[in-house]
Amino acid sequence: MVYFLSMLYKKINKIAPKISVLMSVYNGSHYLRESIESILNQTFRDFEFIIIDDCSTDKSWKIITEYSEQDERIILVKNQENLGLTKSLNKGLKIARGEYIARQDADDISLLERLEKELIFLDEHPDVALVSCNLEIINSEGFTIDKWQLACDSNLVAWYLLFYNRLGGHSQFLFRKEVILNLGGYCETFRYSQDYELLCRLAKVGKIAIIPEFLLKYRMHNQAISMHKKLEQEACTLTQVRHNIQELIGEEVTLDEAKNLMHFWTGNAHWWPEQFPNSRKVGNIHYRLTQIYQIFIKKYSIQNDFHTDEISSNMKTLIGKQFLYWIQSPFNKNNGLIAKLKISFYAYFWYPLGIPKSWCIGLIKLPFYMKQQIKLTLISLIKYVLLRNKYNS
Repeated sequence: MVYFLSMLYKKINKIAPKISVLMSVYNGSHYLRESIESILNQTFRDFEFIIIDDCSTDKSWKIITEYSEQDERIILVKNQENLGLTKSLNKGLKIARGEYIARQDADDISLLERLEKELIFLDEHPDVALVSCNLEIINSEGFTIDKWQLACDSNLVAWYLLFYNRLGGHSQFLFRKEVILNLGGYCETFRYSQDYELLCRLAKVGKIAIIPEFLLKYRMHNQAISMHKKLEQEACTLTQVRHNIQELIGEEVTLDEAKNLMHFWTGNAHWWPEQFPNSRKVGNIHYRLTQIYQIFIKKYSIQNDFHTDEISSNMKTLIGKQFLYWIQSPFNKNNGLIAKLKISFYAYFWYPLGIPKSWCIGLIKLPFYMKQQIKLTLISLIKYVLLRNKYNS
């Protein structure tokens, strides 16, 4: 009760901040201090920090209470029952007074200039509803294990979102509160992947941008939702992908088709070649992509008033490169020489200029015994041609 009154006092007696930072915590004590301090130490200072404790049973409430006593920008909310992340975020949206909402998860780390740089971008681009950034991936000890360069043309974000969450995470978002409230906030039927579902709805009414800077350290560890509830999260994501495609093209799509299209974009030779669909599915993938591409270009060129020729060309190149990643990926029983020749036929439709380079890369990755077999086959073929010409002459 004391904290509820404290929250109301702060809300009534202070001028509304520019940004409301929104965090929901459930048993996040292990990384919580580092995450909270990364927000409190931001170069941009005009914010309130709403921290919702979702019935934690560890030391989370004690930790956030300590910080609240030290910094009046923190507003504490303690759920009376465990609501889950989605409902807790909607609760925070209703409390927030800021013009903008910044998300922060209890295990991630915002770099010092994150809020400042994202706010400047939104102020300079009034047509953008939400901004994200590149992500530095850290492990449970805080060591960098990868860097995700996610930035792309903002006109292409809506295309990527049809198939997967291009933005990669949730903790790096800064968005206009009014736009999200007008959409109804987070969809509470999604216990997981609620960020992806929200992005897919948002892409229909406003622009989403990813700036080419690393402004957040995204932590991967065994207790993170993306790891701990991986199967449930993948099921929610796949359901959304299927919905996206069906809504766009106006016809039924099987879960298997949706999964193949999703993996076509999320797997490639550099990341997860084993996720690529079986090469026998390439014909159906090409057919669906052609269908989706044609409808997308027509719909979004009208909605967003972009230059159709330029975006169309860029999209064809992107699709072609994904087929080419398939060619570049290692040879295996489902992705052999015949399969790669078949895939090349479809790649030619989208991006013919990339085929020679991709074949060179693919051949370099050939196992030694296969290189020897091809070499012997070519030698035998050349000898046969020479002998035949000699005999004919």
